[in-house]
Amino acid sequence: MRINYNISSIIARNALNVNNTRLSNSIERLSSGLKINHASDDAAGLAISVKMNAQIRSLEQANRNANDGISVVNTADGAMQEAHAILQRMNELAVQSANGTNSDGDREQIQLEIDQLVQELDRIAETTQFNEQNLLDGTFAYKGYTNSENVKVMSYSDGVSSGIYVMNKLEYNYYEDTIKDKDAYLYNGANAEVTHEERYQALSADTIKADLDYDVEEGSGYKSFPEGAKVVLDEENVIIQAENDFQVKITMNNRSEIAGSGATTTTKEFMIKTDSFQNITVIDEATNAKYNISRLDFITETDATGAVVREEINTGSEALGLRGLEEDFKELFARKYDNQDVEVTDCRFNATTNEFSIDVEVEDGTQETLTYKVFVPEDNEEVLPAGYDDRYHYLHSHTDTEKTTYTIGDDDPDNNNLELDLTGIGAMRLQVGANEGQVIAIEIPALNPVYLGVDKLDITTEEKATAAIDTIGAAINQLSTIRSKIGAYANRIEHTITNLDTTTENMTAAYSRIMDVDMATEMTEYSTVQVLVESSTAMLAQANERPQSVLQLLQ
Repeated sequence: MRINYNISSIIARNALNVNNTRLSNSIERLSSGLKINHASDDAAGLAISVKMNAQIRSLEQANRNANDGISVVNTADGAMQEAHAILQRMNELAVQSANGTNSDGDREQIQLEIDQLVQELDRIAETTQFNEQNLLDGTFAYKGYTNSENVKVMSYSDGVSSGIYVMNKLEYNYYEDTIKDKDAYLYNGANAEVTHEERYQALSADTIKADLDYDVEEGSGYKSFPEGAKVVLDEENVIIQAENDFQVKITMNNRSEIAGSGATTTTKEFMIKTDSFQNITVIDEATNAKYNISRLDFITETDATGAVVREEINTGSEALGLRGLEEDFKELFARKYDNQDVEVTDCRFNATTNEFSIDVEVEDGTQETLTYKVFVPEDNEEVLPAGYDDRYHYLHSHTDTEKTTYTIGDDDPDNNNLELDLTGIGAMRLQVGANEGQVIAIEIPALNPVYLGVDKLDITTEEKATAAIDTIGAAINQLSTIRSKIGAYANRIEHTITNLDTTTENMTAAYSRIMDVDMATEMTEYSTVQVLVESSTAMLAQANERPQSVLQLLQ
């Protein structure tokens, strides 16, 4: 028996310490509900759980981001819905103006509403915002640039891969027209209105298509246009389209400085003169007989030297040609040539004498020139005579046009080409994932009147109103396409939110399996350890009593 070292007590004490530690850990786990409270509890499990917790919190924030994205597209779609309503009203007004029952004064009143609607379209595009960010002014459109100040990238679609596309050259004309319209009766020729118009137009779709680079050298850093690309011209805009939602829209302007060392500029002056007659009466001075002409246009184009380069005669319908005159003079020809077939082979107008010269060929072989003078009522009186109507209406228009041809880039091998740098950036990026690159890009092109092509809408004449119907129809289709894309974004984000909810749920369950304590198992552990602690305490007390037996030997 020994008294210096009570081995039994040491054993009992060590067991009690171990059990006390186990009891403390069990109490901590039961109190916190966590299986891992310290790195020492499960180093690997803690490292995994921390990363999972970061991902879960990021997914929750991504979910909130996606819901904000839904709000953005709904805001944009709401504004587009009103823009659609405006375009529909414009279309209604254009159809109304195209009706022949309207006078020019009526159309001018209709034009006032058109002008206001164009301004409202522009206002909607400039002021529609979400969180103080403009949505419809092109702020969140894909950004594209060119190496020429004279060409601008307006927009391109989601199907266009980012990169630099090459056009060997681009040629287009800049027209500066001075149009003098005289809409008056012959004797009141002072009633004239002068307007100016500027416009730009590419030479032809085939020319542009031929100059697109479809096969760039590998490693050159350039992208090839898709094979089979189509080119559509819309005034100053050039639209390049191909399969798989490939569309690039560029526009031209008259900047004085043309970038690109291969650029040249040439200028050509010419004149187009049109003498138009609508529902007029001509007189045969020999017999004083009067005849009606429904519509007749004499078009003459001369170059800078005054030489005639084009002459055309229209009767208001391309299908009629000179047969329109045959119909107008049908009764005259029947009476004059005993009901023989008569063909009008040519027609000329002398603006100085106001006379028509008509060449006819009769069935019996007779060829003759008939001359008629435009009927002027009451010797140029200022006031219309009683019973006067628009049969004597005379319309004369005169157009002087200066055309500048811009050539940007050429076929020079020294890379003097027109380059389109389509960056693929600029869209609103929604961070809808926990990691880098997990984004949805929402591209919203500019929806101002210029982009939609209705900024210069004019319905002040029947012809212009008829043309405006097609223009507005194209704008409606364009806006419909954009709204469809916005709707697709909304549906995609809804699915993204659902996926985020599901992923967060599964990640949370996995995190819980690593971090959360199993209360039933832990209570079993707690009960077991508690009994062991009490037992260890009792055994320690007994072990401490054992040295007392040595006193029996010392008595």
